[in-house]
Amino acid sequence: MIKRISHVGVVVDDIDKCLAQFERTMGLKPSVVKYAFEGKLRIAFIPVGDGEIELIQPLDQTLPLAKFLQTNGPGTHHIALATDDIESQVDSMRCNGAVFAEKSPMIGAHGVKIIFTKPETTAGLTFEICETSKEDH
Repeated sequence: MIKRISHVGVVVDDIDKCLAQFERTMGLKPSVVKYAFEGKLRIAFIPVGDGEIELIQPLDQTLPLAKFLQTNGPGTHHIALATDDIESQVDSMRCNGAVFAEKSPMIGAHGVKIIFTKPETTAGLTFEICETSKEDH
């Protein structure tokens, strides 16, 4: 069962510029800035209440996120929804028509299992389903 919104993923072309703007205009600062997926992405997590904004800067131009940025420009890429049992959640969603970009969950930037929906099966939005521990709820 989906428990809460975990974060909103935003693709950007310059993470440092975005972080400076977020701090200047809203007083928001990242809790983590790191390289992920073998240095192919630079990611920042900015806490907001009990959720986060995830800034994602593709460094490898062959990645789908880089193609997203080239096609759409900077902007919202996905909404992450937290569950404590990703396999059951994915099975339920598949039975009800959702299609996923990957065959099975992978480990994401937070070190937890994640999987992305194909937007054409989830009302035009991309959702990241992420598994979190029961203590995170």
